[in-house]
Amino acid sequence: MAKRGFNRHALPAVFSYPYRQKIGLLGGSFNPAHDGHIALSKQAKQAGKMAEIWWLVSPQNPLKSSADMAEFDQRLAFAKTLCAPYPWIRVLALESQAGTKYSYDTIRFLKQRAPRAAFTWVMGSDNLVQFPKWYKAREMACQIPFMVVRRASSHYACLAGQGRQYFRRYHSDKKTPRLTLIHDFHDGHSGTALRHAGFWG
Repeated sequence: MAKRGFNRHALPAVFSYPYRQKIGLLGGSFNPAHDGHIALSKQAKQAGKMAEIWWLVSPQNPLKSSADMAEFDQRLAFAKTLCAPYPWIRVLALESQAGTKYSYDTIRFLKQRAPRAAFTWVMGSDNLVQFPKWYKAREMACQIPFMVVRRASSHYACLAGQGRQYFRRYHSDKKTPRLTLIHDFHDGHSGTALRHAGFWG
């Protein structure tokens, strides 16, 4: 039975772990959250033996247009509803509450506030293709391990792209994070397709 007043999506609660555990960070617009995010989270949790996956819902992705972006509160609320059956998924408004705009700054904030946690950044292969455009991408590649999960539309592009090269130089140095590629993942859900189908009404 859940504790009275307990809210697993509340920001202050996530920094109180008395022991070290593996946590996956899945950032994005979640416009909208869909079953593909659930499937990706399951795959990452299993592959990385993670205790939890945190969905970091972004108020506005710097690399995406705001033209068809649903309101932040709407996206956040729907993500919480969708993952209700999965208690190991936390949906956080971290960027909004911490005042961070870029993933690089969000990771720095988390590592300072939750030093016992072993974080891994989780993303689809389409994001690895775009990774060189991210703010301080090279520095971010040194901060924590990355796990990239295959998406059919971008799988081969991510293997040959510049984004992957950002991690190769660190493979021989055990003190720096490495990149893990998960190939055996197949899911056709798309937030773009859902929006074009009139998902938000």
